Amino acid sequence: MGNIVLIIFLIPVLLLLLVFIGFNSFKSKIITCSNCGAISLNKSKTCMACGANLHDISDMDQLDKKPSESIIDVNAEEIK
Repeated sequence: MGNIVLIIFLIPVLLLLLVFIGFNSFKSKIITCSNCGAISLNKSKTCMACGANLHDISDMDQLDKKPSESIIDVNAEEIK
C-alpha cells in the first residue's frame, strides 16, 4: 500500500521535471532578432522577417544590454 502511494506521488513529480527540462532545452534554441524583434529557431541563418544575419546577433552578449539604453524613434501622424 505504501509503494502505491509513493508511485502516485513520484509520477507527477517526474513528469513535471521532464517538462521543465524540455522547456529549458527549447528556450535555449530560440533567437530573437535585434533588428526587428522576430523570433527564430537556432537553425535559421537569417531572420525570416527582415533578413538580418542571426549568427551575428547570437554572438553578441544580449544580457549586457539594458532596456534603458535602447532608443526607439517614433513618428506620429495625425489621422483625419
